[in-house]
Amino acid sequence: MGTLRSHGFEPQLLRESWSVGATARASGARAVVLDIEMPGLRPVEVLADLHRDAPRTPVIALTSPEARDRTVSTLRATQDDYLVTPFPMEELLARLRLRLGDDRPTAQLFLRRGEVMVDTALEQVFVESKPVSLSRTEYAVVDALIRHPRGQAMSQEQLVTRVWGGPPTSNIVEVYIGYLRRKLGAERIRTVRGRGYILEG
Repeated sequence: MGTLRSHGFEPQLLRESWSVGATARASGARAVVLDIEMPGLRPVEVLADLHRDAPRTPVIALTSPEARDRTVSTLRATQDDYLVTPFPMEELLARLRLRLGDDRPTAQLFLRRGEVMVDTALEQVFVESKPVSLSRTEYAVVDALIRHPRGQAMSQEQLVTRVWGGPPTSNIVEVYIGYLRRKLGAERIRTVRGRGYILEG
């Protein structure tokens, strides 16, 4: 709560799930962070109440790793966002900025591909909600890959132009792809022979 206040938010804590929708409407809440595993909470009913009482209020659900699949299934119809606990506060702040900002700045603020998330404001990469320490060049490679159209391979030439701004030196792209596979997980960057690389998700 203190961290949210220090970033300009005015959080209100509710311990009874039945009042979430009505309170969000009455208080003019701009967003709701919902612990979807709160004892006694019925997620489908609470989300239905929220979207009836405060249809313009975005929801970010908090869930455990064990309940993630169930949570995603629950949220599919409402298209609400979610975070897997434990998570860095920076990621919650990034989600809130994304949901509350206008279309121009938020379009490039928060980027996701599978379990890889990039907060472009902080220049921070998260994998499965955990921050990953990257060099400036490693971050630039991830940023380039995640902005490339989903499912399309990004060639070495495109990466070199985007990241280094000039012709490659020897096998520089392969070297950095190797670094990132060790840090992000080898399965998250796929090589398409003769075409380039895809950030999976």
